Amino acid sequence: MIWLYRFLATLGLLIFSVLYVGLIVSAVIGLGASILRTIGITQIEMTLTPNIPVPRYLSIPVMCVFVAVLLITAKYVKRIINFLFIPFQPS
Repeated sequence: MIWLYRFLATLGLLIFSVLYVGLIVSAVIGLGASILRTIGITQIEMTLTPNIPVPRYLSIPVMCVFVAVLLITAKYVKRIINFLFIPFQPS
């Protein structure tokens, strides 16, 4: 039965590891893009809904809120990853 738990933990580790890396990369890219948008690059657009654009001067504060949500989510995903390592530790 432990082999089934280890197999499922391995699958979970793969999925949550990719999710963790994606959350961190998204936070870094989003913050960088908001800084570039505030500086004056017009090709970067930020909208809350399809009809409501974010003003240029609010790019960094709005993105900081989203980055905080992404990093908090990444923190809990990291806890799940640590929990999934339990069956692979020597007893």
